[in-house]
Amino acid sequence: MGTPASADLIGDILLFAGLTPPMRAKLAAIAAVEPLPAGATIFEEGDPAGDLYVVLDGRITLSVRIPGEPERSILSLREGELLGWSALLGRKRVATARVVLPSQVLRLRRSELLELCEMDHDIGYVIMRQAFEEMADRLLATRLQLLDVFGPRKR
Repeated sequence: MGTPASADLIGDILLFAGLTPPMRAKLAAIAAVEPLPAGATIFEEGDPAGDLYVVLDGRITLSVRIPGEPERSILSLREGELLGWSALLGRKRVATARVVLPSQVLRLRRSELLELCEMDHDIGYVIMRQAFEEMADRLLATRLQLLDVFGPRKR
């Protein structure tokens, strides 16, 4: 694991905006800042649920495999965005995450994060709500992309 995270850093991340200073300290205790070099693979599509990440800087892409086709990039993540939401649900990874530009992430260890959310439901609520907000935004963006691809053709 990288450098221990601080409560101040946690407070600067929109995903954790609803947390009080004592809650931020609890979250910081299970978090670390990790540098990632360009070209690194963080996790692969189909991997078991692992840790949760927040992109602090740089750029990370998500890609999916389509049988008989080359892997396709579907999303590019930047500062403040959530990576690896499947960690919160215990699901397999739905995409492959690769570092495009040298990046830093905040890494939250899955088992400790879930335990913290169970022990302190207020923290769990804030994290789950913010994660759900981000997933809703991504779903809307996906719908708009689908409309662009499959919508009515202009004549």
